[in-house]
Amino acid sequence: MCKIMAAALTALGMMFGAALPATAQETPGAALEALYDVISGPVGQPCDWDAMRALFLDEARMHVSVTDAEGADRAVSLTVEDYIARNGERLAEIGFTEIETRRETFVYGGLASVLSAYEAIRADTGELVAEGVNVLTLMRVGDDWKIASIAWRAADADWPVERAFEAVEQD
Repeated sequence: MCKIMAAALTALGMMFGAALPATAQETPGAALEALYDVISGPVGQPCDWDAMRALFLDEARMHVSVTDAEGADRAVSLTVEDYIARNGERLAEIGFTEIETRRETFVYGGLASVLSAYEAIRADTGELVAEGVNVLTLMRVGDDWKIASIAWRAADADWPVERAFEAVEQD
């Protein structure tokens, strides 16, 4: 229903030559939920990449922690545009839903850090294709929270999701 209303408002704005503002994200959690919503969709439906771009600060970065064939960790860094170019067609082709399963949020003034566990499901098969943890840094800009960076890692036998939420010893 929300997507239908957003499409109708966008169409009205285009008819009257008005640019519509991106949906305000009034809390760090709302920004995260909007991110999960925008990258999720049924088979054949492209993601609303403009809505995704609006969630991020200019020059925001995305990082994925991967383990290579020798077992060493390495980082792959992307811009939002890199992510869209690498994943846009494939996500529409298979359909994709990312569901948040757990969250911890820390806020200090206009700065927030969010640890968010997720499960990723292919819409075309219903198969669980990944689970892991997203780590986001968000900043308040005016009344909105924008994503400054996101890093994620898929869970595996050595790094199950639960380990991300365990207390760590402070130095």
